[in-house]
Amino acid sequence: MRSLLKWASTALLASHAAGLTVDVDDPNSIKEVTSTIAYGMMKYYTGNHTGDVPGNLPDPYYWWEAGAMFMNMIEYWFCKFRLAAVRQSHRKQPG
Repeated sequence: MRSLLKWASTALLASHAAGLTVDVDDPNSIKEVTSTIAYGMMKYYTGNHTGDVPGNLPDPYYWWEAGAMFMNMIEYWFCKFRLAAVRQSHRKQPG
């Protein structure tokens, strides 16, 4: 529940920046907005392409930015569903 509340607050903040509308009293609205945010974040990820490094973002992003992104994806995965890219990157980058 704590993680869902964190996602709801993230969704609320992102709704102002991205023009998304979220009703924090409606679980479906929260899921829809967080899904949109997660999809947008994963557009930057190329680790599932042949020859790229799983668990890392391409230049000009640094390792800590990839870490922050994947921490959010883990929390999203926990709240909504399992993402193959999250599992793959964490098996590849254990440490």
